Amino acid sequence: MQSYLVFTFAMAVVTVVLLLFAVSFTSATVEITLGGLLLFLLLLVINVWLYGLWTATRITKPLEQIAGAMQQITHGRYDQRLHYEADYEFSVIQQRFNALAEALELAEADNRRLESSKQRMLADLSHDLKTPLTTIQGYTQALQLGLADNPEQSRRYLQLIEQKTKRMDSLIDDISSLSSLNSPGYPLLIAPNDLAELLRELAAEYYDLFEDKQFTFIMDVPEEELLLPCDFKLIRRAVSNLLTNALKHNPPGTQVEVKLRAAGYNVILSVADNGIGIADSLAESLFEPFVRGDDSRTSGGGTGLGLAITSTTAVLHGGELVLDRTGRTTCFRLTLPRYRPRDLE
Repeated sequence: MQSYLVFTFAMAVVTVVLLLFAVSFTSATVEITLGGLLLFLLLLVINVWLYGLWTATRITKPLEQIAGAMQQITHGRYDQRLHYEADYEFSVIQQRFNALAEALELAEADNRRLESSKQRMLADLSHDLKTPLTTIQGYTQALQLGLADNPEQSRRYLQLIEQKTKRMDSLIDDISSLSSLNSPGYPLLIAPNDLAELLRELAAEYYDLFEDKQFTFIMDVPEEELLLPCDFKLIRRAVSNLLTNALKHNPPGTQVEVKLRAAGYNVILSVADNGIGIADSLAESLFEPFVRGDDSRTSGGGTGLGLAITSTTAVLHGGELVLDRTGRTTCFRLTLPRYRPRDLE
């Protein structure tokens, strides 16, 4: 807009010069002198030339920046931004280019995180499969070479082989489950299920395990039904994972409290403990595959997939799994939608 005003002003000046020096007014006629006309044409040409040069400069600078930034982006430098002062049209281009570059930069950062997560997951998977496999191989060779001194030792070797085999089976099962849950269009077998009754059943199953490890187990579950539209098998496994997580990653004497309550059209299941807690460095990535609360890679830990499976299951059901670390308490809170009264009519 500014350039148009400058050009208009310059043309007005040329016109005034024409009227003052080239045009002679008499009572009946208007005369234009040749010298005045030539002066007018000269000023007009100079004005148009200067305006064209000035406009070209104002256009060329933004275009050069745009071309240079686009060239950098084609080479993967998504941090490029345009910074120039220009008229409205180029300002709009600058804003939209910068917005596009920012979106590309964020997408590239996400891709790098996904690639890093993929590489770490493959390394962890290789480790978690190789560790028990190496143990199995070692005890098998010991049995083949007759290194077991007596039948009791042979049975011990066979028991260890069986344990490691079960661990590998559990790991492969978890990997298969997580892969299936992340597949588009995973078929959920939705039906009304009472989450309160499910918790009471699981509490009975886990009671001896908590007792053996000298845990204090507290359960607060309402008497009435809390019906959910859910895939019973998946939800059962998700809740089991939360209980198993509290059991495996805390020392004897830990207090574990399981609480279930209705909150509007949702139900909230909380599994809280006052155990060892979770490090800040792990809190943000805890629901990613192969992340363990104790950050260990020992064969005695879990598969590192339980919380990832539980979180994915919650999302598939329209809910969420969050970690709440208040004071010395570690609490996993699973929120799921429940049936509304009209849904059961």
